[in-house]
Amino acid sequence: MPSKDEEDDVEVRCPKCGATIRVALAEAERTNKATCPNGHEVPLAKALG
Repeated sequence: MPSKDEEDDVEVRCPKCGATIRVALAEAERTNKATCPNGHEVPLAKALG
């Protein structure tokens, strides 16, 4: 079972290099983007359901 901290994170994979990106849920909802460790900007969309 994930911890409370893990439930508050969003994990996505960079489509350019495949790096895994973890971003806080609040930040993801606010900015609608994440940046991978290699500097690629990954747009985020709100999940349905």
